[in-house]
Amino acid sequence: MNDESSIGGERYLHVGSGPTTNIRLYLRASALPKIGLGYQQPDVLAKVSFDVPTTAASSSRDGDDSDSVDGSSGGSGTMGERTDETEVVRKCSNPRWTTTFTSRHEYGTQLICFVDIFAITTGMEGRGRKKIGRAAFDVEDVLGTANKIKARRLRKGGVVYAYIESEPDSERSSPPSSPGRRGLLSSSISSTKSSSPDGRVFNLRLRAESLVHTHSRLMTAVSAMSRPSTYYEISKKSSTSNQWIAVYRSPPVRESLTPSWDEASIGLGSMSDLGDFLVMVSVFKVTRTKCKEIGSFATTAQALIESCTTRGRTSGYSRRSLHDNVAGRGQEGQMTFRLLRRSAADVSVLTDEVTGIITVTHASVDNANDVRSRSKRFLSSSSSDNDDNDDAEGDSVSEAFNVDASRIVAPSLSPSSPRRARPRFVDYVRAGMVNVDFCVAVDFTSSNGDPRIPGTLHYSKHGMMNDYEESIAAFSSAVERFSPNKEYPVWGFGAKFEGEVRHIFQCGESRYANGTEGLLDAYQSIFETDLIMSGPTSISYVLGAAAFRARRFRDDPNTDLRYCILLILTDGCVHDLPYTQKLVRSYRDDNLPLSVIVVGIGRADFTEFHQWDQSTPELRGRFKFVEFREHQIDPDMLPRTALVNLPHEIAEYYMSRNITPPV
Repeated sequence: MNDESSIGGERYLHVGSGPTTNIRLYLRASALPKIGLGYQQPDVLAKVSFDVPTTAASSSRDGDDSDSVDGSSGGSGTMGERTDETEVVRKCSNPRWTTTFTSRHEYGTQLICFVDIFAITTGMEGRGRKKIGRAAFDVEDVLGTANKIKARRLRKGGVVYAYIESEPDSERSSPPSSPGRRGLLSSSISSTKSSSPDGRVFNLRLRAESLVHTHSRLMTAVSAMSRPSTYYEISKKSSTSNQWIAVYRSPPVRESLTPSWDEASIGLGSMSDLGDFLVMVSVFKVTRTKCKEIGSFATTAQALIESCTTRGRTSGYSRRSLHDNVAGRGQEGQMTFRLLRRSAADVSVLTDEVTGIITVTHASVDNANDVRSRSKRFLSSSSSDNDDNDDAEGDSVSEAFNVDASRIVAPSLSPSSPRRARPRFVDYVRAGMVNVDFCVAVDFTSSNGDPRIPGTLHYSKHGMMNDYEESIAAFSSAVERFSPNKEYPVWGFGAKFEGEVRHIFQCGESRYANGTEGLLDAYQSIFETDLIMSGPTSISYVLGAAAFRARRFRDDPNTDLRYCILLILTDGCVHDLPYTQKLVRSYRDDNLPLSVIVVGIGRADFTEFHQWDQSTPELRGRFKFVEFREHQIDPDMLPRTALVNLPHEIAEYYMSRNITPPV
C-alpha cells in the first residue's frame, strides 16, 4: 500500500520497506532532433518518474512511440510512481538540466527511472508539448558502473544520460523510516534558495564584458544591432569521473554585450574544502533558433569568493590551467577571469582564444563557519561531454567516420609519404561516391541466457534497450548517411529452429530492414518465434553471406562503388577462431569490398578477439574488435572507436580499383 508524506516542503512517495540509501539523479541529453518547419533547435524539458515494477507487470519494449501531450504510457505495470519535471532549456539540442531528483532506494531491489523528453511547441492553439522519446534506467545498473553514468538512445534521435550519486542520510532529505516504505521521489532546482541540509547557501553575482558572439565578419555588424540574450551555467566535477555536472543556470539577460546577472543563491549541501573544489563557469548565447556556448573557464569555489575582494589572495590558482584563466583586476579591484573558446576537435579542451571577460562582483557563503564541513558537493553537476556547439554540422553519431577534412588522415601514411596526394575518404564523400552496404549479425546462442529473465543479455523491458539494441542503434545511426537506400540484411546465428541448429537465419519478415527502426524491429521479432537458443558460436556462415554480397558488388560494374560492412554482435569468442581468421584474411587478399566489425557483448573473456585486433595488418585483415561495456557511458564512442580504420579501408579499396573522385 502506497503512503504519501510531506517533509520540509518536499513531497515523497514511499513503497515497501528495507535498508535504503538516498540517491540523486542528474540528467542531460545530446543530439536531440530539431523540430518545426524551420528545423530549429527545440525548447526541451524532461519528465521523470521513479517506478517500482510489479512482478506481474507487462509493458511495451519501447516508450518512444507516443506523441501524447502528457507523456503517459498506458500499462506501465508499475507501482509507487511520482512524476516531476525539469526546467525548460531554450533552443538547445544538447540540454543539461539543473533540476535534480532525489529518491530512496532499497538495495537489491529494482527501481526504474523513466525519463520522457518533450519539445515545447507553439502553434495556433497556443503552447503544447511534443514527445521526443522515452529512456528508462535501472538505478542499480547505473550505480553499478564505474562512473555512475548510463546513456540511453532515443529511437527518434538523441541520447539521454543519467548520472546518479548516493548521498548520506540527513534530517532534511531522509524521512523517518517506517514499515511498508520503499522508494521516494522529490525534485529540487539548484538555482532556488532552498536551504541545504546544513543551512548553507552560496551567493554569487557575475558581470561580463567584451563577449565575442560571432567570428563572422558579416555577422559582426549585424550582432551590434541584434544582440542575443546571454546566460551562464555553473558546473562541478563529478565525484566518480572526469566529467562536469551542471548545477545552476542563470536567468538570461536580454540583448546585452555587457550583461550583469542577478545574484544567484545556491544551496550547497555538504562540501569539501572550497580551495580544492573545482567549478566551471560557462556563458551561452540564445537566439531565436539556437543556443551556443561563448566560452568557459575553470577555477575553484574559494577563488571565486576571493576574487571579488580588493585584497584577494591567489591561492586558489595553484594549478597552471586555472592560473592561465586569470585576466587581472577590474576597475573596482575585483579579479577577472578570461572566457576561453572550446576546441573544435575536442570540446572537453579549452583553447587559448579569449571570448570574453568575467568579473565576480559578489561571492559569499552564508554560515561561513561551516565552510570546511565534511561533505563532497558544492554545486550539483553536469556531464563533461560539453556537446553545446549546437550549430556544428558534425555533432551527430555519423561523425564516427571522421569525415571532417581537417581530421581524416589515412592512418598508415607518414607525413612525408607521397601517397598523401592520393584521394582520401573525405574526397570520395564530397563526390557522393561512398555507398555502404550494412549487414548485421546477432548472436542467439544459449550463453546469452534466457531473454525473459532480467540481467540476461537479450532481456529488454520497461522501454530500456539492451546492449544488443544499443549497439545496433549506434552503428546504424553512424552509417546511414552513407547508405542511400538504408536497406540492411539482419541475420541471426546459434539458435535452434524445429530441432536444428541454424548458424545463419533471417531476422524479421522481410529480407531487408529499413533504417534503424527496421533493424530494431527485425531483432525484436525473433523473440516472437519458436527460437531455442543453442550453440556453438560460429560466425563463418554470416561471414560467407557478407562475402557473397561483397563479391557480387565488386564484379558488377553497376555496383562497384558499394562497400560492405558486416557488424557481428556476440557474447563470446567463436568456436573455430583460426578458421575464422583465415576467412577474413582471404577476403582482403581477394580484394573484396568488405570490413568486419565484431562487438563483444557482456563480460566474457574476449582475449582472443583482442589479440586478433592487435595483430599486424597482414594477419588481421580488415577486422576490428571492440567491447560494448568499455563504451557504455557514451554510446557514440562505440562506432567512433570501431570504425576508426574504415575510412582508410574504403579509400584503399577504391584506389585498388582505380576509382577516383572527380577533380
